[in-house]
Amino acid sequence: MNSIYTAEQVKAFEKSSFVNKGDDLLAMMEAANNSVDELVKAYPKSEFLILCGPGNNGGDGYFIGIGLSKLNKSVKLLNVLDKSKKSHLCEHAFKKAKNLKFITSNELKKISIDTVIIDAIFGIGGRIELSKQLEEILSVCNEFKSKVAIDIPTGLDSNTGEISKACFNADKTITFIAYKLGQRINKGKNFSGKLILKDLGLGMTKKITPLIKEFSFKDIKGSIPKRKNGAHKGDHGKLLVIAGDEGFGGAGIISAESGLKAGAGLVRLLTRKLHISASLARNPEIMVSGADNAQDLEENLSWPNAIVAGPGMFENFWSEQILYKLLITIADKKIPTLLDAGALRLITNKAFSKMKLHDQMVLTPHPGEAADMLKVSTQEIQKDRIESAKKLQKKYNCIIVLKGQGTIICSKKEMYLCASGGPELAVAGTGDILSGVIGSLIAQGLAPLDAAISGVGLHAQAGENFATDVGRIGLAASELIPQIRKLLN
Repeated sequence: MNSIYTAEQVKAFEKSSFVNKGDDLLAMMEAANNSVDELVKAYPKSEFLILCGPGNNGGDGYFIGIGLSKLNKSVKLLNVLDKSKKSHLCEHAFKKAKNLKFITSNELKKISIDTVIIDAIFGIGGRIELSKQLEEILSVCNEFKSKVAIDIPTGLDSNTGEISKACFNADKTITFIAYKLGQRINKGKNFSGKLILKDLGLGMTKKITPLIKEFSFKDIKGSIPKRKNGAHKGDHGKLLVIAGDEGFGGAGIISAESGLKAGAGLVRLLTRKLHISASLARNPEIMVSGADNAQDLEENLSWPNAIVAGPGMFENFWSEQILYKLLITIADKKIPTLLDAGALRLITNKAFSKMKLHDQMVLTPHPGEAADMLKVSTQEIQKDRIESAKKLQKKYNCIIVLKGQGTIICSKKEMYLCASGGPELAVAGTGDILSGVIGSLIAQGLAPLDAAISGVGLHAQAGENFATDVGRIGLAASELIPQIRKLLN
């Protein structure tokens, strides 16, 4: 897993690491040397134009220019912003580079489109509110074929992943010391391009606890439950899926199916009676019970060792009484339970205000549901997804899976960020699939937090595999199920 830090964490660590006079200059030169090595390897025959800002990031740029020049590379530099306001280190580097070729912004449009543009304007202390002049420069630079950012793209907030109107759109970012949160979430992930980490020998990841850990499928493969010779179906868990109000029976059907094909030994779907025939026709291996009222639910709650509730449920009498009975019954039993979709909106209602959830429960909201749960706008959720996940966890005392680009998993003590998954998953029903997979993994014996991490990783990688095989357009949610089963095996 990759360790991800805030800008403040990186700056504090950097400051504590450079206690002796000249350490910061040596680090700047080390960063430049690392960058030169990467640039020459990636672009052996290219010409380079370096945009240098007034701070230490600009100093990196000047030293990169010096390094490239020593290797007889064609390199030009462009001073961006007021050169009289340079930091001490930047001024030192600028004087070292004064014999290199400098151009003005007016000459920018004369540069060949094949030139590699290197953004060394602002580092992690940079802001996303940019001057009109700088926006114009970046707009021109974004038209070039190859673009590399030094540490972080100009116009990208290193904590939130929010971008300016004309953020530098990097193909690659050579980043120093540690990965920054803004490079991995929201639009920052796309605008950072491929990340190349150079820790400068400081070893921050071994010394400082990260804000969040980033994972992909390769990180969770070892956590997937294995089959043992001689095992029987009861060894692989019993999953109860409570889902499918009138008109939305499909949500329950595919959630239960994903639970079965993610490995649960026994799966039962509790749904509206009108959906029984459709469910049996599609999946005769899944037991189906009809529920007209809460009494029908109670008879099924002594059976499972994991529960999923919410797909295809609404704020109406049937869904409300079923969910209320469920939460009352399991309050003391602490059966691991996942709430999704309609169940998440229902628990915000007054009738559920005194209902106590527990730390063995997993809540899987998308941004709109999260906004309802915190009584804020969706925009506020998306503006700071990390903080939103923390607030949800604190309010509900559950494991939170905040879905979206860069799904976040938050427990009381730990946070995780999924590196995989793309826009192919942005269709109806993919959340129902995810709920079934996580529920299935819990039923098979994984702790709820581990199941959430593994389920999200499987789900995201299944989407990536579909995109590779077919494309990013036109995924039907149930098409993820064979992809997930293949990954499990």
